[in-house]
Amino acid sequence: MRRHSSITWLVQSMVLRLRCASLYLTMMVASALLAGCVGTIATSHEAGPETRPVFLLDHGRHSTLLLSRADGSLVRYLYGDWRWYAEGDTGILRAVPTLFAPTPSALGRQILSGPSTDAAIRDQVRMRILALYRLPAARQRIDRLDSRLEGYFERLRDQAYYNAGYAVEFVPGQDPYTLSNNSNHVVAGWLGELGIDVRGNPVFGNWRVVRERNWRHAARARVRAQRTWMSGCTALRTAPARRIE
Repeated sequence: MRRHSSITWLVQSMVLRLRCASLYLTMMVASALLAGCVGTIATSHEAGPETRPVFLLDHGRHSTLLLSRADGSLVRYLYGDWRWYAEGDTGILRAVPTLFAPTPSALGRQILSGPSTDAAIRDQVRMRILALYRLPAARQRIDRLDSRLEGYFERLRDQAYYNAGYAVEFVPGQDPYTLSNNSNHVVAGWLGELGIDVRGNPVFGNWRVVRERNWRHAARARVRAQRTWMSGCTALRTAPARRIE
């Protein structure tokens, strides 16, 4: 009986080790394939009286978008896994499910007092900012996007959850959070609504900003970029994420 128990324990231990090794190998392969995926931002707008700045914040694998308002204030919108963002469960054991299975999502909002400067933004945002990109966009487009997201947020006001550590209020997102519909994809969709062209797949928040003077040149650059994408990135590229209505 004792020998039988020892054999059973040994088999179970080997199975567990094989599963862990398989998961680790899958994560390593996925990371290698996705490491070269880059989101290239192309904007033809020049700062002027009909534009206001928006800010793309790179937090390292995650991105958020900051919109400027006519009264000089700023509003920051976030999208991500509910437990990671809203509840602040950011451990490694939480990161694995968000990579391989759909999870409940969250839309977050934070009001900043301004001014629209890098220093003021870094002062008020309680997440690490690795890079901050200032992009001009048409005022009407900014107000339209802000109004749409504000409306969605207000409709779910009774389900709001405040994360004091981030100083951000969250409501449930419309679609599940997945690797192909993460914060970077949603931010890319928001930039598209602002008239800012985004090409490639910024799945892990790798961003590059290209200043272009006209859309014809942007189209030629798009063709060149499509021809040179890494095969792993192209294989994992999915349809654009649905926008929050």
